[in-house]
Amino acid sequence: MLAIDVERCVMPNTYAKQLAQELGRPTPIVAGTGIGPDEIEHYSRPITVQQHLRMLRNAQAIAPTPDWYLKWGQRMGEHFHGPVSMAWMSAPTLGEGFDIFLKYIPSRVPYLAWKGYLEGTSFVAEVAPLVDGGAVGHMLVEVPMLVMHEYARTIRPGSIAEARIELAHPAPAHAALYAKWFGCPVVFGASRNALVFPRHWRDMPNVGHDEAIWEAACNRCRALCGTPEERDTLTLVRQIVFDGIEQHAHGEGFAPSLESVAARLHCSPRTLIRRLKALSTSYHEVVDKVKKQRACELLGNEQLRIREIADALGYGDAGGFVRSFKRCLGVTPGQYREQMVKQALV
Repeated sequence: MLAIDVERCVMPNTYAKQLAQELGRPTPIVAGTGIGPDEIEHYSRPITVQQHLRMLRNAQAIAPTPDWYLKWGQRMGEHFHGPVSMAWMSAPTLGEGFDIFLKYIPSRVPYLAWKGYLEGTSFVAEVAPLVDGGAVGHMLVEVPMLVMHEYARTIRPGSIAEARIELAHPAPAHAALYAKWFGCPVVFGASRNALVFPRHWRDMPNVGHDEAIWEAACNRCRALCGTPEERDTLTLVRQIVFDGIEQHAHGEGFAPSLESVAARLHCSPRTLIRRLKALSTSYHEVVDKVKKQRACELLGNEQLRIREIADALGYGDAGGFVRSFKRCLGVTPGQYREQMVKQALV
């Protein structure tokens, strides 16, 4: 089976929309992602992990305070996670809520490995990054910690000071600000990234439990996550197309045909069409999106001329590329590049 490049995995656009709302400056936040600043508020398609990471880095560059992302994470809290939110908010107990969350949240946040387990008298909800976040790596684990922390605080009445947050990275310069966001100790330089709380908390009844909603939400989670093959289809197709475009830039081939992609995924073209249709897309649309994303990435390299980028993307001439790009983003490649340069100087 083709290995998955996590940065090309797709995820919901919800968190990106919230990010743009939180800082109120969509133009610099979406720079270099292939998403226009006027699109993000009503953007209806999934984004890639790579686009998500780019937005986080862009946001970090313009953030007003060092703990801005914790405010963003607290706002998400136990909500904004699609059917997963509905499931854990209607779960019978706090423990069952955590179990359903940890089981299905990877379909929405694929750049982390999630697991929950008992450890002596404690329950541990652990996350581990599957990508190198670089300067925003701490955010990738701290925001999920805060989201789970908020859920525990919502379901369990009273103080949660008996819990603790363990973070594998060193204490940042703004470590003193964490007490504002977490109602329990935060330990830096730990061996893992985890929320740890007393095991008996798992039995805490959820006063918001509704059996009908709980059952419907669990069914919805199962339906959306589907089988591993269905979950991976879009990511793998995007990856194969992306690889084809990169090979073309080095003088080999171009975006592969639907038939060749199906063969690499060990299914028939008809099956691949059906799987993509179930994901509300098509092979042609996947190719267009990958080319759009790659175009924005290449435009960030000021050493490349527009004609060279057009050739790398398989356009017969620069004019065809310019028309296609403007049709998608509303500006020409040259104008888009100028915007990127101006944003970099802000």
